[in-house]
Amino acid sequence: MKRVIAATCVLSLASATAAAQSTVTLFGSIDNGLTYVNNYGGHSLMKMQDGINKSNSLGFLGSEDLGGGMRAFFKLENGFSANTGALGQGGLMFGKQAYVGLGDKAIGEVTMGRQYDYTVLLERYLPCLNCGLFGVQNADLDRVSGERLNNAVQFTSATVAGFKAGAMYAFGQNAGTSSTNLGRAISANLQYAYGGFSAGVVLTDIDKAPVFAGLTGAATVLGRTVTPTTTLIVDNQRILGAGATYVFGAWSAAALYTNTHLKLAGRAATDQVLHVGGDWHVRPDFVLAGKVSFDRFESSRWYTLTAGVDYLLSRRTDIYIDIDAQKASGAGTVASIALTAPSSTDRQIVSRVGIRHLF
Repeated sequence: MKRVIAATCVLSLASATAAAQSTVTLFGSIDNGLTYVNNYGGHSLMKMQDGINKSNSLGFLGSEDLGGGMRAFFKLENGFSANTGALGQGGLMFGKQAYVGLGDKAIGEVTMGRQYDYTVLLERYLPCLNCGLFGVQNADLDRVSGERLNNAVQFTSATVAGFKAGAMYAFGQNAGTSSTNLGRAISANLQYAYGGFSAGVVLTDIDKAPVFAGLTGAATVLGRTVTPTTTLIVDNQRILGAGATYVFGAWSAAALYTNTHLKLAGRAATDQVLHVGGDWHVRPDFVLAGKVSFDRFESSRWYTLTAGVDYLLSRRTDIYIDIDAQKASGAGTVASIALTAPSSTDRQIVSRVGIRHLF
């Protein structure tokens, strides 16, 4: 009898220890609001639009302490529409991310699965980040809004003397799948932070990458005439980006430069984008932000002004107002603010009021 009681106590203690060392967390975000576009393919438009200032997500994050500073972990995350309930990323169950990994506090982490390439790290250097995705490049040619790679292996180092680095390789196994890399892809980054200053540089190179050429606002891309729905599978997409931020008191300043080189059937073109701006925390719960962006691709140019007002109702919920105005130049070039249809002229204005909740 005593042996049974002792065994029961040991098993209970082991179960309690295992429970204390393993965690699974449910997390996500919901963003929704009203968007007004003064020229949406030739006419004005007011519409419900979700996932703009932060893409909607629902996910599970798990971690198990293996002892000695090591851990095993996983992440499963889907995207969805708050207005229709439909799954995002082409209807994939875990279209945002799905990976498993091992980590060591002194060395870093290795992850395998569907995950963001390192270009997403440039988002933290995007001025007026809370202003949402309207402020990225018209067709997101530089992938700053965040894109994934399938069949990817990634290593991210621990932070040493303020520096942190990472490298990633994605196998070209994606024919016929919903993917942003039909061929092999590589991505690498180097980051540095000290006090209120932080900076980073990223290189991403993808073979057979789909690009939303028709949303650039240019009449032709790589020698091909495009319409708003045109998607091109380029032979190669190479992105080099660098950004920096500096926080001083209630103010912060940021700058981001990206250089995206595209190749298709012997032709090549480079898209260069520069964002400069910052935030002012008038109060802990009230933020004003703004930036100016310059975009040059082949013979086309776009100049965009972005401004935002953000009011925090709590640590997890905020309401906001965003305004974006764009002017285009170049033969046949029209304005085309990200996530809207190209304008019928060289000008376009987008305004939005919304609410965002994190959980």
